[in-house]
Amino acid sequence: MWNPFGYVRRRRRATGRRPLILMYHRVARPRVDPWDLSVHPERFEQQLAILQRTRHVLPMSEFIDRLLLRELPSDAVALTFDDGYADNLHAALPRLAAARIPALLFLTTGAIGQRREYWWDELARLVLLHRGEVDCDIVVAGESHRIRLPDAAQVTYLHLWRRLRGMSAGERGRAMEELRERFDPPEADPNDFPMTHDEVEKLVSSGVFDIGCHTVTHAVLPSIGAAERDYEIRESRRVCEHLAKRRIEGFAYPHGEHDADSRAAVRECAFRWACGTSGPPLSDRAVDQYAVSRVAVRNWDAAAFERMLDGISA
Repeated sequence: MWNPFGYVRRRRRATGRRPLILMYHRVARPRVDPWDLSVHPERFEQQLAILQRTRHVLPMSEFIDRLLLRELPSDAVALTFDDGYADNLHAALPRLAAARIPALLFLTTGAIGQRREYWWDELARLVLLHRGEVDCDIVVAGESHRIRLPDAAQVTYLHLWRRLRGMSAGERGRAMEELRERFDPPEADPNDFPMTHDEVEKLVSSGVFDIGCHTVTHAVLPSIGAAERDYEIRESRRVCEHLAKRRIEGFAYPHGEHDADSRAAVRECAFRWACGTSGPPLSDRAVDQYAVSRVAVRNWDAAAFERMLDGISA
């Protein structure tokens, strides 16, 4: 299969390795990052250099083709990004292009052009960067929550995050409006925003990034009804195919969460494969093409990243 990058091939013998799909989110230095979603730009460069030196990097489409044919090299790697942060264009793209390494972005289509953070990042700014003290009860979506800041900021954030993630997009939007009135954080940093339509088009036309679908609102598919689930899947596909001007074959479940109904809905929407965030190693003979596992990449230095690639805890 033709590859515009050329294959990035290993230059040393690999022993005991297994194929991996790497899951990134951001290449950035945000003020707050409770889920460790960001890799600093200089560390991202180190990680790419290690992949160039030690691994056989494939475009995601070819990785999946060879996985399903059981012809995947043991040292194969593919890179994916989730959501659609603007830094994917401004920080990740030039570094990937310089390293001649392809990637695929699973795009949350409803966030395109949104002039505020993704809700989980905004919640982190509201709670974890709140200026001053809070000790009160607040009602969010009909449920009372005890808020104590700054002493219990991390606990408060996690409690609210758990409550919000299972809501419908409309319910969560109303809850976030309530929370915005209660906290006094610094202003949002536009560098933390999703891409605009123009930025997505630049990314798609770069020749470096392919795209896949990641729902409209980053919905937890097992937590919503069948009609809403089907809308999230089908509408995200419609938008992605409009942007890419071609058929989209891949999907990633938000938060990595899926169940039998979610997998069936993705299959019925004619996606060829879908990724979660956990599952059996890809070297196993039996691979569910609608629950392909990935490995989350953290802000690891070169040594820790290489240990992870070699199957050693980083």
